Amino acid sequence: MGAADCSYGLPDVISRVRIRRVTPRAPITAAAALALALALCIPSPLPSQDVPGKPARVEVLGDPDLQLLGATLANDPAVWKPLPGIGSLPDVGVDALEIWLTSDLSEGVPDGVRHPEPWVAGTADPASRRIALKTGPGLHGPGGLRSVLRHEIAHVALGAATGGNYSRWLTEGYAQYASGEWSWEDAWHLQSVFLRRGATTLREIDLRFRRHSTEARMGYLLSYTAVHELAALGGDAGLRAVFRRLREGETFEEALRLTFGVTAEQFEVRWKKSLVDRYGWLYLLSRAGVFWIGVTVLVLFVAVRRARWDRTRLDALRDAERRDQEEMSLWNAGAGIARNGAIARADEPPSEGGNPGQEAD
Repeated sequence: MGAADCSYGLPDVISRVRIRRVTPRAPITAAAALALALALCIPSPLPSQDVPGKPARVEVLGDPDLQLLGATLANDPAVWKPLPGIGSLPDVGVDALEIWLTSDLSEGVPDGVRHPEPWVAGTADPASRRIALKTGPGLHGPGGLRSVLRHEIAHVALGAATGGNYSRWLTEGYAQYASGEWSWEDAWHLQSVFLRRGATTLREIDLRFRRHSTEARMGYLLSYTAVHELAALGGDAGLRAVFRRLREGETFEEALRLTFGVTAEQFEVRWKKSLVDRYGWLYLLSRAGVFWIGVTVLVLFVAVRRARWDRTRLDALRDAERRDQEEMSLWNAGAGIARNGAIARADEPPSEGGNPGQEAD
C-alpha cells in the first residue's frame, strides 16, 4: 500500500499517546506508539466469504473503529447483486476493490476519492478501483450505507464496462438506476420542478452537477429518467451493447445508432416526451382526477354509513319516545281514575242513622 494510504490516522494516533521525557523507559514507549500507529494503518484482510459477484480482493480502509461495519458491508450479498447491462464487477475485469470509511470525505482518504461537498455521502474513482463512504447521521449502520455503496460500485462497474468513455449524466443516472435509489418523494420532487421549469436537455443535466446541492439533486433525478428511458429501448441487452460500443471508442450517438437505430437527438426527443407523459400537466391532472374520484367515493361511502347510523339512531329515539308516551298515558289514566273515585266519595250523602251514640230529642 502506498504512502498516501498509510498517512491516514497516523497523526491522530500518535497525538493520543503520551511520550514521556527521555528515561530508560522512554524509547520503549515511543517505539510502542509508532508500532501501534503503523499497525492501525495497515489494513487487515476481511474474512473470506463466498459471496457471488464479489471481487476476489476487497479491502476496507480508513477509520479502524469502522472496520467491523466495513466487513459487514463487504460481505452483504445485496451489495454484489448483478448490475443491469453489466453483471458483476469480476465480469468486467474488476478483481480488487478498496472501500474507505470516514466521517469526512474532504480529508483522510486518497486524492482520487476526496470530495469537498459536505452533502455527498459517497464517491468513487473508477480508474483506481477505490470507493469512499461517509458515515454520519442516518448512515451509521449497514442499511443506511448499503445503497450508497452499491451506487458507487455501479460507478466503478460502468467505468470498467465503457473504458471510462461516458458523460456525467450517464454515469450518475446509471448509478441511480442500478442501485434502486428512487422513491415517490423523488418522483414528486421531480414533478414539481418540471412543472415550474419545463423540459431540459442532456447537456443541461451535466451542468447541474457543477452547482449547489439542490441543482445537483435535480441532476441525479433527471439522469435517472434518461437512463431509465435508455433501458426501455432494449433492456439489459441494449445497455450491454451500448456500453460495449462505448468501450470500443464509439461516441454515445454512434453507440445509439448502431444499437437502436436512433440518433442522440431522437433519443433526447423521446426522453423529453417520456418526461411530459410522466410528470407533465396532463399526468398531474389525470392523477388529480383519480384522486378526486377516490375522494368522492370515500365521501359517498361515509355519507351512506352516516345516514344509516342516523336512521337507526332516529328509530331508536322514536321507539323510546313512543314508550314514554305510552307510560305517560297509562299514568294519566290511573291518576284520572283515582281522582274520579275521590270525587265520587265526597259527593255521597251522610247516613240517616246518624251517630249511633246520640239520642233523639
